Amino acid sequence: MIDQPELTDRFASFDDETPAAESSDASAELLDGTGRWRARDVTYWSGKWGRLSKLIPKFSLEPFKVNPESPANPYMSAVVRTPLNVTENPIPVGTVSQTYHLAQHHEVVGRCFDGLRKVGVEPEILKCEVGLTQLGEWMNFRAYFPKTFDYTPGDGHSIGLRLECFNSVDGSSRLKILFGWYRFICANGLVIGETKAELKDVHDQHLNLDVIPQIIADGFRKVEADLERLKKWEHEKISPEAIEKWANKEVSDTWGKKAACRAYHICLSGHDVELVDPFAKGEATEKPVTLAAEVPGAAKPALTLYDVSQALSWLATNRNNTEERVDWQAAIPNMIASLRNISRAA
Repeated sequence: MIDQPELTDRFASFDDETPAAESSDASAELLDGTGRWRARDVTYWSGKWGRLSKLIPKFSLEPFKVNPESPANPYMSAVVRTPLNVTENPIPVGTVSQTYHLAQHHEVVGRCFDGLRKVGVEPEILKCEVGLTQLGEWMNFRAYFPKTFDYTPGDGHSIGLRLECFNSVDGSSRLKILFGWYRFICANGLVIGETKAELKDVHDQHLNLDVIPQIIADGFRKVEADLERLKKWEHEKISPEAIEKWANKEVSDTWGKKAACRAYHICLSGHDVELVDPFAKGEATEKPVTLAAEVPGAAKPALTLYDVSQALSWLATNRNNTEERVDWQAAIPNMIASLRNISRAA
C-alpha cells in the first residue's frame, strides 16, 4: 500500500498545488449528464467559485397576491427568482410561510468557505461544482480538496476528499452539509456518515447560518478517523459465501432485491447486471440476469470489505435522484459493518 501523509500534515504544500493559470475564474464547464430533484432536472457546472457564483440566481420574498392591486395573502409569501441579466424577468418559484427565513445559495456557500478557512483550507483555489434546477431554487454545491488530501488504496485507484452541501430556497428541503470520498476512476462516492449535518430548523426564524463554519470544522476532524476505517476495510478479507448471505438479507432489506442482485454480481464478476425477470421468485442472488457493462475499478472478484464498499458505492452514486443518492451513500458504512458481522459469525 502507498503510504499517505497524516491529514494534519497536508497543509504545508497546499498553496503550491494550483498553477496561476488554473486559478482563473474565467470559465465554467458544463458537465455531462443530469440528476433529478423532486422530478426536476439538475444540471451541473464545474470551475472555480468566482465563475460558478455568476450562474446562481438570487431570490427575494414578495407578497403573495394575484396582481399588484389585489390584497396579499396574510399567511404566505412568494419566493421570487431575481433576474441574472437584463433579458430575464422575475419569476416565482414557490410559496412559503410568513415566518420563512430565506437562505440564499451564495450565503450558504460563503459560510461553507468560512468553515474551510477555519480548518486551514483556502477555498479560492479549489475546484468546485454546482448543480442547479432549471430555475435555481435547489442547489448542490461541491468543493474538491487538493491532491495532498487524496488517498491511494492498494488497488491503485485514488480517492479524493470533497465537501458537499444542498440547499433549497423554496422551503422544500433542509440545508444539508457533509464530507465524502470521491473515487476518480468511476466517480463513486462514499459519504462520511458522522459528518452529515442537517439544519433542523427548516428555513424558519430560528435558522442560523452562522453555525455552518463550526459544522465544517467539527466534520473535518472526523475525516482522519474515516480514512482509517477505509484502510481497515482494505485489509479485512471476505468470503463469497458471506457476500451471498449478506446480499440476500442486509442489502435486500435496505435497498431492495434488485439492488442486492446487482451488488452481488458486481462483487462476483466486476460486471453490473440486468435482471431478466425482476419478479422471479427466489432470493436476490437467484434472480436470472444478463451481464451488463464492466464496473470501472471493480475488483474481480471482491475479496475485501473495501472492494464490496465500492460495489455499493457504484449503485448508490448512480441513483438518478440526488437526495436518494446521498442517503444511499451514507448507508454504506453500516451495511459494511453488517457484512463484517456476518463474516465473523460464520
